[in-house]
Amino acid sequence: MRSLPEITINSFQLAVLLDEAEKHFYNFVMENLVFCAHCREIATEGIEVTEVCLTAMNDVRVRGRCRKCNNEVIRLFAFGGNEMFYAKACRLRESIKLHVIEA
Repeated sequence: MRSLPEITINSFQLAVLLDEAEKHFYNFVMENLVFCAHCREIATEGIEVTEVCLTAMNDVRVRGRCRKCNNEVIRLFAFGGNEMFYAKACRLRESIKLHVIEA
């Protein structure tokens, strides 16, 4: 798989990319399994998402802030290794590129 530029996506674009199982996994992890280095535990009060990116390998990286201490947290979802997700992400990249060119 080729390396691509990292791009920021919005929540609607993320929802289009994820199938039902991936959405369930994403939501479960975001609610229960994001570690805060400052609190030295799982972010028990949740996180406030500030940025979602497609990485160079079409993985999803989420940046946010711990709602308990306001420290930055990051979670990587290695969806890019899934061929179907990778193809959908490439199509999304193309549609974004076409939209920018037309605007």
